[in-house]
Amino acid sequence: MQMTRALPVALFFLALMSQFQGQLFAMQADQWTAHTSGRKVRALAVAEDIVWAATAGGVFSYEVSSGEIVRYTVTEGMHDVQTGAIAYDARRRVVWTGYVDGVLDALDVESGAVTTYFDIQRSQRFPSPEIHRLALLGDSLLVATSFGLVIFDTERLEVRDTYSQLGGLPAGTAVKDLEIAPLADGRPGIWLAAEGGVAYADLQAVNLQDPNAWAVDTSVRPSRAVEAIAAFDGHIYVGTDRGLGRRDAQRSYTSIGLTSRAITDLAVLPDRLLAIDAFKLYAAFAGGASAVLADGFPDLHAVAVAGDETVWVADAERGISQYERPVGTERPVLRIADVFPEGPFDSPFGDLAVDAEGSLWAAAVETVPGAGFYRLGIDGAWTNYTSRFREELAGRGNFLQVHADAHGSVWAASRGSGLAQVTSDGALSVYDESNSSLLPAAGTTSFVIVGGLGSEEDGTLWVTNTTAARPLHVRTPDGQWTGLLPPSCTGTAATTALGSLLVDSGGLKWILVQDTGNLRFTRGIMVLDTGDTPTDQTDDSCRFFGQPGALGRGLPSVRIHGMAEDRTGRIWIATEEGPAYFLAGIGAATDASLEATWPVWSSREQGSYVLGDLPVTDIAVDPSNRLWLATHQGAYLVGESTGFDLVRRYTTDSSPILSNVVNAIAVDGATGRVYLSTDRGLVAYQGDAIDPVEEARDLFIYPNPVVIAGNSDPDIYIEGLVEETEIRVVTLSGELVGRLAARGGRARWNGRDQDARPVPSGTYLVIAVGQNGEGASFGKVAIIR
Repeated sequence: MQMTRALPVALFFLALMSQFQGQLFAMQADQWTAHTSGRKVRALAVAEDIVWAATAGGVFSYEVSSGEIVRYTVTEGMHDVQTGAIAYDARRRVVWTGYVDGVLDALDVESGAVTTYFDIQRSQRFPSPEIHRLALLGDSLLVATSFGLVIFDTERLEVRDTYSQLGGLPAGTAVKDLEIAPLADGRPGIWLAAEGGVAYADLQAVNLQDPNAWAVDTSVRPSRAVEAIAAFDGHIYVGTDRGLGRRDAQRSYTSIGLTSRAITDLAVLPDRLLAIDAFKLYAAFAGGASAVLADGFPDLHAVAVAGDETVWVADAERGISQYERPVGTERPVLRIADVFPEGPFDSPFGDLAVDAEGSLWAAAVETVPGAGFYRLGIDGAWTNYTSRFREELAGRGNFLQVHADAHGSVWAASRGSGLAQVTSDGALSVYDESNSSLLPAAGTTSFVIVGGLGSEEDGTLWVTNTTAARPLHVRTPDGQWTGLLPPSCTGTAATTALGSLLVDSGGLKWILVQDTGNLRFTRGIMVLDTGDTPTDQTDDSCRFFGQPGALGRGLPSVRIHGMAEDRTGRIWIATEEGPAYFLAGIGAATDASLEATWPVWSSREQGSYVLGDLPVTDIAVDPSNRLWLATHQGAYLVGESTGFDLVRRYTTDSSPILSNVVNAIAVDGATGRVYLSTDRGLVAYQGDAIDPVEEARDLFIYPNPVVIAGNSDPDIYIEGLVEETEIRVVTLSGELVGRLAARGGRARWNGRDQDARPVPSGTYLVIAVGQNGEGASFGKVAIIR
C-alpha cells in the first residue's frame, strides 16, 4: 500500500477495503490443526444415517447419504486421540467416547460442543482405568473398564455406581464387553465378558456392589479370556482369544468351530450372529451352521448392524466398510469400502522437514512396523511412502530421518534400507550399495544404515553411512557419489559410528558421533571442514567435542538428540540435559578455544540455564530467531533479549497439542506454521513469525481498520519486514506513539503506547527501519474504539 501524506480517514478505509478485498487471511495465531491417522478404527456406533468411528487418531463421523466425513480430535475439543470405545445416545443426540486413560467425552451432535468427564480416570484404587466398551441403558451409560463395570448417570452427569468385585473373580478384574439379556428364569440380566470368564447378575438386584449378587462362569470354552459377548437365539455367545463359544441352559460352553483365532467383536441380526477375527467376518446360525461372509482384511476390530440391517465392519488399516444385509449363507454385496478421513497412514511421527514449496515431510518412529515417510502437501493431501503403497520401496522400511534440499529434492534416511530420494516432479529413487557409494554396515552384506544427511546450497548432499568402512559420503549436484574414510578429528580416534548430520550456512559439517556399543546413544559431536575439495580429505580439518562440561560451558551432556542453526549462525544442540550452542565461524574446525555455551534465563525465577537438566529431543528456529524446544514435557518457545525468555510452553493442559511427548519440531518460515510431532500424532500450530523480505517494501498491516472494544489488547500484525527491524508507530503529525524491535518478516503490536496505555481512535503511521541498511518501509493503520 502506498503511503499518502494526507488522506482522510473515511477515504483511507475505502482504499483499504478495495485493495484487500478478496484476500484471505489464514495466518491467525493460536490456530491448531491435528494430523492423525483415522484408518485404525477400534469401535463403531451406528446412528440412523451416520456411522461414528473411534480410532487411534480421534473420532470421525461418516454420513452415508452424502458421503461427508467429519473428524474430531483435540483441536476440535476432544480430550484425546487415543479412543477405545464409542456409543450413540439417540435420546440426547450425544456421542459418548471412552479413552484408554479412563476419560469420557460427550459430543453434542447438533452443536459440536464437547464436555469431558474425569470421574473414572480419577479412581486411584486400580492401576489402569482404560475404557473398553460403552453401552446405553435408559439414563445409564454402562462403561466396561479395566477394573470392572462403571455406571455413569447421563442425567446427573456423574458416576452412580462401580462394580469392581464380581463374584469370585479377583477385585478389579477387567471387563471387556457387556450385554443385557434374560437370565435362565426370564428376569432381565446383565452379562459381562471378563478376563477370567463370564459374570452375570439380576439387573434389578438390590445391590450389585455385593460380590454375592454376581454369578461367574469360569469353565468357559474355548477360553476363559473373553473379549466379546452377545445374546442370540436364546443363548449367550462369547468371543474369546481362541474362538467363539456358546452357553447352554446348564451353564456349559461349547466351542463353535468358526476359527481358532481371537474373536474380538460380535453383533446380532435376526437370523444370525456376526463375529469377526482379525481377517474375516463370520456368521453363526441358530441351527449350528456357520459361514464366512467376507475375508481379506488386514486387521478387523469391530462389527455393527445398522437399522436397515446392513453390516458395518471396521479395520485397523482400511477404515470402515458397509455390506448389504446378508441373505442365507451367501456372501453379502460390498456397498461402501474403505472409508476414513484424509490423513497419514501412521500417526506417531519422528523427524520432520519442510521443503521449498511448503510441503511437510515426516518420518515415522522406529516402533511403527515397516516405518516409511510421508508428505503433507500444501493442498492438505497426504502421500504415503511405504512399501504398502510404493513398489520402489518393496522390502524396505525403517525410514527415520527426512531432509529437504534447496533444489526441490527430499531425502529419507533408513536404518537398514539405504537412502530414498523424491524429486520435485515426484520421481522416487532408492540408493544403496548397488547404485551408489553407500556400503552395508559392518558385519552385514546388505544392511545399509544412513545415520544422517544434509546438503549445501548448490545441492551437494552429505550422508553418513553408519559403521560402514567408508562412513561419510558426498553426492555432487551431477549425481556422482564418493565414499570417504572416517574423519580424523582432534580429540578422538577415527570412528565409523557417525550419525545425524547438519551442514551449516558456512559449509561446515556438524556430525553426531554414536556409541559403537549402542548406536541409539551418542558420545559427542564433531565439526568437520572439508575445504574446497569435498572429495579430497587431505585438506580436511576436524574437532571433536566429547566431554560433558559444567557451569555453563562445554556440552551439557554427550547424549545429543538434534541440531539446528539459528539466524545469527549459532549452532544449537539438543542434549539430554538441556540445550547449548556453539558460536562457530569458518575456522571452527581448528579453533582450540571453541566450546559450547549454555543459554541463561533472563529472569532468575526461571532458574539459571534454559531447560537445564531437562532432556531436549529436538530444536528448531523460527523466522524471529526464537527457539522451539521439543521435550517429553511439552514444547517450549524461547526468545532472546538480554538473556533468554520463556515465551510460552505448550502442553496438553495449556494447548491442543496431542501429547506432551514431543519428538520433533519443524517450522515453515513462509507461512509461520509450526509442526510438532508427538507419540500420538502430528499437530500444526499457526505461529506469528514468518520469513523476512530481502529489501524494504510497503508494509501490509492487518486487521485494518482495527475495531477495539473496551481496553482489550488487539493483535495488530505488521508484515513485509526485513531481517532486523526497528518499528515506530507515530501519529500523522509525527508524534512518537510506540517503538518495538522485530526479527523476521512479521511483528505484532498490541495497540498500546510507550507507557502501555491504549492508544485512542485515529490513524497511525507505521515506519519500519531495517537495521542492516535495507532502508525504511511504511504503512498506515486505523484504530477505532
